[in-house]
Amino acid sequence: MQFRQLRTFLSVATTLNFTKSARLLHLAQSSVTEQIQTLETDLGVALFDRTQRKLALTAAGRRLLDYANEIVALTDEARAAVAEAASAAIGQLVIGGLETLCAEWLPAVLSTYGAQCPDVQVILRSGNSSQLRGGLQDGTLDVCFSFGSALRDPELRSEQLGEEPLVIIAPAHHHLARLSQITVRDFLDEAFLVTATGCIYRKMFDDAFAATRPHRPRVAGELASLSVVCAMVRAGSGCAIVPQLAASKALKEGAVVALPWIGDEKAVPITVSWNRRQSARPALKLFLDKTRERFANLRQDAQLIRDAGLHPHEQPLR
Repeated sequence: MQFRQLRTFLSVATTLNFTKSARLLHLAQSSVTEQIQTLETDLGVALFDRTQRKLALTAAGRRLLDYANEIVALTDEARAAVAEAASAAIGQLVIGGLETLCAEWLPAVLSTYGAQCPDVQVILRSGNSSQLRGGLQDGTLDVCFSFGSALRDPELRSEQLGEEPLVIIAPAHHHLARLSQITVRDFLDEAFLVTATGCIYRKMFDDAFAATRPHRPRVAGELASLSVVCAMVRAGSGCAIVPQLAASKALKEGAVVALPWIGDEKAVPITVSWNRRQSARPALKLFLDKTRERFANLRQDAQLIRDAGLHPHEQPLR
């Protein structure tokens, strides 16, 4: 029973999908299948039930899962302890984030971090909130950035870095942009583009129009990411509730207009999360320190720009 086989087993046991596990592990699907088959041969039992339409763990597989989690976690702890003793930021750091945050916030952090920690290989992956949470839980991500409150999991640690204002974006020259005051009723006859159920923005949409849903406003489309939502608004397909940052480029270009958000929550937290077992790793500790510094600078810049009466996303990146 080899350690790499256990890591592969954990990924397949979490995703219950050989193809997805191969993609997450950056392996060929045939390699994943071979490792699982070799592990099953070594143990003399089937770990997965392949007779049904959906892959499932056998009783033996469920028993191994508990031990595999502990073995992998202890191995990661040991690596972190050894690295900490040597005071060396080495190895690999896998960072996940929502697409908007990966594009807008993280490049400056990664540039500074890379200059200070050249021996750390950084891998950046974008995904939705569910994928990021799953990545932290199954160990395929070391740290992730998302919009919304701290993740509720005893194995994870979260910290709020800042907040991003919420706006309703509409196609350029939208008739509501001419109004001096806008209420919930003004949106009831508009079409909206939303994210999937379970996403924080979908909940905000449902809460804001709880008295008139599901009939009004009309949902013109349910989309997988904020970037697609913004592109559809830009194309004239409807309005949407988004963090201002997600639409910053389209707003600067005049392709969409921002209308005041009419919900109770005026901003959404920007949160960083990581697995508590990884906290001692020098590579992660230094990265979190650089992240905190970066966001502290951004908050100061944003306040100065607000005091000067400028748009909060017109500040230069440091």
